[in-house]
Amino acid sequence: MASMLDVYREILPDSYLLILTDVPNAPENEVLRRALHRAGTSGKASVWVDCSQLPKLPAAALQLLGAYYETLQHRHIHLVLCHLTDELREAIEALPGTQRPPVVATLLEAACYCRSQRGGVRRTTAIAA
Repeated sequence: MASMLDVYREILPDSYLLILTDVPNAPENEVLRRALHRAGTSGKASVWVDCSQLPKLPAAALQLLGAYYETLQHRHIHLVLCHLTDELREAIEALPGTQRPPVVATLLEAACYCRSQRGGVRRTTAIAA
């Protein structure tokens, strides 16, 4: 029986953390799509995807990550992958350039990467009266 994907979520002060894991019989693309959508609409400046519990991803899930990376880029939200196996890193590197999210080794590096990309500018929301 093939393993499928589950996603755990953690809302951090400046980012939204998704932890991908293998579980039997989970509808991985729908679970991942919902998690990415929720993260992208959370108001956080970055989305970190921790793959430490995941040895590989199905091709459709890789394409979904790539598509969300491109979509979030247009909305000035950073999507960063961390803790990838060599096999998963190679699969990400095979994605088209516009759909290839940055890959870092640790969550600390994800934080540093996102901070450097923001250039010290914080996202704000203005409310008109």
